Amino acid sequence: MNRYCTAVLALFLTAGLVLPVSALADDPAPADDSTTATSLVANAWESENTTAAPQQDEPTLDVNFSGSLRFNALFRAYGVDTQFENYADRSLGNGGFTFDTFRIGASGSYGSLIFDAEWAFYPESFGGNYIHHGWVGYEFSDARQIQIGVSQVPFGIQPYASSSWFFNYSYYVGLEDDYDAGIKAMYQANGWDIQGAYYMNAEQTSFFGTANASRYSYDAVPTTSADYIDTRGISEQNQFNIKVAYTFDHGDLGSTKIGVSGQRGQLISQGDSDFQTDVTGTGETDWHAAYAAHLQGRYGGLEAKLQFAQQEMNPPVADDEDDRFVIMGAYGSPNQVASEVDVYSSSLAYHIPVDAGPVSEIKPYYDFSLVTKEVDSWNENAMHDIGFLTSAGPLFIYTDLIVSKGHPFNQPFDTSFNRVLKNPESEWRTAFNVNIGVYF
Repeated sequence: MNRYCTAVLALFLTAGLVLPVSALADDPAPADDSTTATSLVANAWESENTTAAPQQDEPTLDVNFSGSLRFNALFRAYGVDTQFENYADRSLGNGGFTFDTFRIGASGSYGSLIFDAEWAFYPESFGGNYIHHGWVGYEFSDARQIQIGVSQVPFGIQPYASSSWFFNYSYYVGLEDDYDAGIKAMYQANGWDIQGAYYMNAEQTSFFGTANASRYSYDAVPTTSADYIDTRGISEQNQFNIKVAYTFDHGDLGSTKIGVSGQRGQLISQGDSDFQTDVTGTGETDWHAAYAAHLQGRYGGLEAKLQFAQQEMNPPVADDEDDRFVIMGAYGSPNQVASEVDVYSSSLAYHIPVDAGPVSEIKPYYDFSLVTKEVDSWNENAMHDIGFLTSAGPLFIYTDLIVSKGHPFNQPFDTSFNRVLKNPESEWRTAFNVNIGVYF
């Protein structure tokens, strides 16, 4: 019953952002004032012609299809863990050239109704295929809209707090480019970017939670993998988000967008969708929350992103220090993430116009992020990424040199999956990656 009450409350709160009220009276004026309801009434009152106003044309369905095909060339500067030297798939342990992803999507409108969806296909080792996003919505005006479905969570710098293919650490703790299932309202006009949302649960393709990490964005997952089993079976539910940002226009110098974000929700010990006896869950709930301050600026060709975030997760049935974690997963890879973290994220990039055959722009960038933890004995996670993005029509090529410690995707293959928890080895690792993508 509490879940339904929460959902109803969320609908009322969301309606406050999208219904026309005095606070939103500064929406951009329509191009033709004669089409507004007020002017139609005035014209009818003043005119001797009593003919009814003409009806609007029947809306038409407008659909656009899109997609991408990407490949990776990865090279690592460390050997394959000898403990797993007999694994049949270890040939790519130190890198290689392989398929990355194929995505297909569609977006469009029918009058004021709008929709956007995308499905991603990855190798089985990265979780197979799953939804990236998918929502339907209503556009009240150019400034206000509502989205229902799997949408990007309004938190922090969007669409990304980073510039590189690897993202920053904020992504790996669920605070960058995250997608969940619920309802979101947006107001974006006159320099303001105000978003509010309620998410009933994380994105998933089965009822009652899902027991694997096959998804695009990082969420708490009650995994039942033999190596990663978590007898608490923690999942996310009933999450509220709010983001408020304002863009200062500096004229020819560029612009600066400053904002704050917050989210709060529940963690529930519910077991898994297979109802296995060793991961049955207790039904107990506790809370999780995150807050962030962020700045992004564009000054000519220079682009800067700065973000500081704090996250605290209180998993039910956490009795001691060893239980102060939540298993979060994406791309088929679960990881233990510390319950209390501070995440520092930054990105500097410069857009260089190029006229060399099909190449139109080269964007060099430097990403840095750091994760510190409440438990002093747990090592921090850090990463430096120096790279550049080459744009040539539909072709986009990311070239990255990453130096990191405790990075989930820059480490030897082993079963130690607590890199964002204790990070026991705390060794610097180096990898070079080239991602080649065609977008259509």
